[in-house]
Order: sequence, then C-alpha cells, then structure tokens
Amino acid sequence: MTQTWAPEAYRTKAGFVARLGRDLIALLDPKPGERVLDLGSGTGELTAELHASGARVLGIDASPEMVEAARRSLPGIEFAVGDGQALAYVDEFDCVFSNAALHWMPDPDAVARGIARALKPRGRFVAEFGGAGCVATISEAAAIELRARGRDPQAFPRWYFPNVVEYAGVLDRAGLEPRLLHLFERPTPLEGEDGLAEWLGIFMTRARESLGPEWPEFVAKVAERCRPRLHRDGVWFVDYVRLRLSAVRPASA
Repeated sequence: MTQTWAPEAYRTKAGFVARLGRDLIALLDPKPGERVLDLGSGTGELTAELHASGARVLGIDASPEMVEAARRSLPGIEFAVGDGQALAYVDEFDCVFSNAALHWMPDPDAVARGIARALKPRGRFVAEFGGAGCVATISEAAAIELRARGRDPQAFPRWYFPNVVEYAGVLDRAGLEPRLLHLFERPTPLEGEDGLAEWLGIFMTRARESLGPEWPEFVAKVAERCRPRLHRDGVWFVDYVRLRLSAVRPASA
C-alpha cells in the first residue's frame, strides 16, 4: 500500500507547505532560460513560481493524482509522473529544486545519485525536507495507537528524517558538494480545532485506509496524546523540523 493523495484537500488544508517553501526559491535563484527540475512538485504552486522566474521547468511527482491536478491548473508547465528514487536524466538540468518531498523517499542514496546524474557540471541542488526530530510527538502518539490496534507503526508511513551529518554523507557519496546544511525547528500552526485531525487525514492515508472504521477513534486518541505539547492557546501546531540544503555538482564530476 502506497501513500495516496487528495490534491484539493492538500491545496486547501496544507497550503502552508508551499507558502513556507517560497523563500527556498530565492536560495536557488533560478535564472531565465535555466532548465530546472522540481522534484516532488505536488500540485505545482512552487513549480509555477519557478516558471515565472523565466526558467524552463519540469515538475515530477510520484502521485498521478497530484500531477493531474497540477496539469489542470497549470497547463503551460510541463509535469510528469516519476519516482525520485529512479531518476533517469543525465546532464540535463542546471538546477534541481525540492520542497517537502525528499522525506517521502526512503532510499536517499538513490535520490542523491539520480540528482547528481541529472545535473549538468556546476549544477545546483536546493531542497528542504523533514529533518531529525520532525513530527516526533505526532509519530510517537500514532505509533502507540497503531500498536494498540495490532498494526505495525513502521509501515505508516515510511518517512526519512536525517540529521545534518547523515545527509552530508548522502551528498558526499553521490558526488555532490554541500554549500549549506541547516537543521531547524518550525512549529507550524494549523487552522481550526480539527486541524490535527485534518493533517492526519492528509499525511497518513495508508493508516486511514488500513484502519477503516477504526480511524475516527484512532484520530481522537492521537489528538488526546498530542494535546499537551501541540495545542496552545486554542491552536494546533505540527512539530516540524526542517533540513534545508544547498549543494553543487562539481565541474569535474
């Protein structure tokens, strides 16, 4: 069972993902005419901003539902369904950009090798994704409640949250030279009293599908466990930790 996505729910209830990633584009600093790969492009909001810079952008995502939604709303931009762990491009892109996607890809070495191949010499790689400690409170609560229902929490979902040292090794093995590696906390507010329940419904679809009629009770129990740490002044927060990076493919690679 793989993660499934509801693009409209993602746009309306998780719009903060693209909003908080906008300054990542400034770090990339795409130039008119550059060829850019947006890896894990989702519904395409940041792909559109890359396109607006004058870059020639290809957005790829593993979710056919996300790609179809992006194509419908942004017909002037190229999108394709693709696995970031099996990139087949060679010396094609000036830049690879990725926001909030790499933690969904459990084989980081395959991802980084594919990015290194896809980049031209001196090409740039800029990304932000979940880092060590990301959603730790939610994950712990969900794991307890999944085990209580006879499910293996390791299967729902398989997130990859590295620390700086771990990911520096990933880049090094791929032949990419880091320019920036920054791990930081980003507590992110959710809208409404049902904010955490909606977040779980968007990002833990495999658990929701497995639990079926048990899902509402599961959500309530997870929220009860998370409330002391993640509910403040009437607002739910997600305990995000982000790893932001910039790297280059050397000219000699």
